[in-house]
Amino acid sequence: MRAGDTPRLAGDDVLKVQTVAHVFNFERSVEPELAQRIVDAINLMGGVGERAEACYQRALDGLARRSREVVKALAEEYERLDTRHYLDRWALLQLMAELKDEGALDAIDRLLSSRIPGEQSTDPHSFTTVGEEVMIRTTAVEAATRMAADGSGRALEVLLRHVGHENFSVKRAAIQGYLQHGGEQARDTLLKALPERDHRILDIQRVDVRKVPQAQGGLHLRCRDQTDMPAHDLGASGGEDSGGGPCAKGEDGGCKPC
Repeated sequence: MRAGDTPRLAGDDVLKVQTVAHVFNFERSVEPELAQRIVDAINLMGGVGERAEACYQRALDGLARRSREVVKALAEEYERLDTRHYLDRWALLQLMAELKDEGALDAIDRLLSSRIPGEQSTDPHSFTTVGEEVMIRTTAVEAATRMAADGSGRALEVLLRHVGHENFSVKRAAIQGYLQHGGEQARDTLLKALPERDHRILDIQRVDVRKVPQAQGGLHLRCRDQTDMPAHDLGASGGEDSGGGPCAKGEDGGCKPC
């Protein structure tokens, strides 16, 4: 017997569950066998376990033999996808980056030439559509950069064309990609192509996160001009190492690590 307050469906309510394996329709572009291999490779991107990477690389090796057909199908599928399928759109571009076939450059160029849509999320602090679009475009830049690393002159042209992108992250990625693989004259070319305010981007370097100086201090550092700000109280019992007491003052009147 169910209790009187047990949730239940009203008489005219119907619950329908539809299972969809994926949103792709590669069969429109290639034969079913190759379409399935593309889907398998995309699924293996998120694989886990000791053999996950080996399985993914094996799938890529199989697609690489027909890379021109595959990237054409990827580009066509990208154009068909609803823009709200952010993860699926990213996966298509990531696969283009892995295959490094110049046939993807036209689609990459079109994407980077398109404007980033305005924010669609009602809570951008939790989920931001602009952030998703930026990630997709930086992945497109990475795809062109990998082709440039393999000696593609067309890829370098695409990178140079977008060093003035409206979004800083995309702009920086294009600049760094061209600078890294554009040869001895790359820096001079960029200095001429970029406004002076962007010249500083040329000196940004990628650093292993393990070599980056880490912040020092306790749970809370009090600003020297905010003496009335309470210290963090996370339930600690106090004491020198609790982090719950007021910050000590340094010789210059500033904060010392808790």
